[in-house]
Amino acid sequence: MSEADLEGFRQAGLVARRVRELARKLIREGAPVLGICEEVEEAIRGEGAEPAFPCNVGINEVAAHYTSPPGDSLQIPPRSIVKVDLGVSLDGYIADTAATVSLAPELEPLAEASRIVLRKAIESMRAGVPVYRIGRVVEEAARSLGFKPIRNLTGHEIRRYELHAGLSIPNVAAICPGKLESGHVYAVEPFLTTARGAGEVVSARLSTIFRADPSRAKLRKLGGRERELLAFLIERFRGLPYTPRWIEGFEKLRAVHEKLVRSGRIYSYPVLVEKRGEPVSQAEHTIIVFEDGFEVIT
Repeated sequence: MSEADLEGFRQAGLVARRVRELARKLIREGAPVLGICEEVEEAIRGEGAEPAFPCNVGINEVAAHYTSPPGDSLQIPPRSIVKVDLGVSLDGYIADTAATVSLAPELEPLAEASRIVLRKAIESMRAGVPVYRIGRVVEEAARSLGFKPIRNLTGHEIRRYELHAGLSIPNVAAICPGKLESGHVYAVEPFLTTARGAGEVVSARLSTIFRADPSRAKLRKLGGRERELLAFLIERFRGLPYTPRWIEGFEKLRAVHEKLVRSGRIYSYPVLVEKRGEPVSQAEHTIIVFEDGFEVIT
């Protein structure tokens, strides 16, 4: 990676860090989730960047992939545990970070555990380390604190304009191929649940985040309105995830959008919930790996 690339990722990380701290302050009982999402996304834009994906707000058993749809009336409930996951894209350089806020004293140990586990995982990172070893560190640290990692959620490698690229970073001691490489960027994100939980997420019957994959577009085989919308989504978001909130006049396009989703040309991210309905916490940083260690950029 060139010095210019390193600096690009570092600058994206600085923005993500500042906005994450703002996001934490927005989490309070009764706060509208739509307002949180929009304020976080506007804060990113105010820094001269763009959201790398819609702001995720996961309440209690919701682990990932919930952002407010247009007109959302959901509010932060009392005595809840809330995850805010945000991404910054600065000229295609991406930083991904998340934090958990507990509004109930009995859930604070779960929130704190994800932060502790994240630190231990990062300390194990350097070039040449097999990714399964990071998963083992996460699982052992989580269980030593009395919690379970979510086994089917992972961290991921990041490249310019690619949020999920290359290696996955497991959260359990599973067989997972690959080693960390010097000059590569990774998002590490332990998700934890209680000892009563299944340690697994399942898909809910709701999707609020989507992605138009340029490699699967096949525009020539589409009708006029479908081709026009898909071409717009590819040009506008460059393969990164988006929310219908970001599309002006979406209601008039909803039927066409749904048809593209059904055909597989647009990927929908289902909301993911803990299988037994137990609360989930998350902590995440983006890291650049070097031969002799790491640099946390968020």
